[in-house]
Amino acid sequence: MMRFFLTNDDGIAAPGLWAAARTLASMGSVLIVAPANNFSGYGPAHPPTQSMAYERYRGEGSALANITAYSLSATPAACAHVGLSGAFGRRPIDMVVSGVNAGANLGRDVLYSGTVGAALTAQLLGFPAMAISLDYSGSGVAHWETAGWAIRTVFNMWQRRVDSTPLVFNVNVPNLPAAALSGTQLTTFGTDSFLGKYHFRSDPHDEHTVVATRHNNGKYDEGRGSDTWNDIAAVARGRVSITPLRPFPDLLCVAPWIEAEEYAEIPSQFESNLTR
Repeated sequence: MMRFFLTNDDGIAAPGLWAAARTLASMGSVLIVAPANNFSGYGPAHPPTQSMAYERYRGEGSALANITAYSLSATPAACAHVGLSGAFGRRPIDMVVSGVNAGANLGRDVLYSGTVGAALTAQLLGFPAMAISLDYSGSGVAHWETAGWAIRTVFNMWQRRVDSTPLVFNVNVPNLPAAALSGTQLTTFGTDSFLGKYHFRSDPHDEHTVVATRHNNGKYDEGRGSDTWNDIAAVARGRVSITPLRPFPDLLCVAPWIEAEEYAEIPSQFESNLTR
């Protein structure tokens, strides 16, 4: 039996989490440690608190076979860290799943996605991980069952890998019935983001507030990017976007803009500052 760890950033009661839980429970055992509240947009933030409140979750879905669920007053990354470190019982974990997020995590927005942040934390701890998001705007029907199909598909893809290096799969699913999908596609990152601009509130009685206007009304521009292999374009074409991320130490590199030999020694003008 496969063993899964599940978390998210929308909170323990989010329907996307339990859509993932139902899929994973049909494949093996599931340990859930998810935020007690919504922590969307927190990226891999891990506040330096020494204690966090938790509760055994007994809400809808928690009685499903093969599922043990806890809510934790913590960010998604902290939930991943706490759960995977053995606080709720040490057990082998085959794969970590973060999601299903309500809303896509594409392009540059992955930098501050709590869904992706939890998966990156799991990878840093040595576990293969999947961050999965449904391109759902919040109105109309949410096709969570399609995201469940995508979880199975990516997990099977991971099982067929020869290289055992833990990876993070950032998966974005069009909000369509599974039968209406145009397939799956391995992708790179697009260059767009829904980040917009902030401006002062026009209300003269509320002059100390700034409000945001989302870029392009919160919609991604599929045309931005160097090619049609980017994640934004794939989802716009009805394809499940699968972006395999490199191992964590390779995500940040020192930019090669200085000559190493020029700074081999501390410049004399800085020595006095260092010895004060």
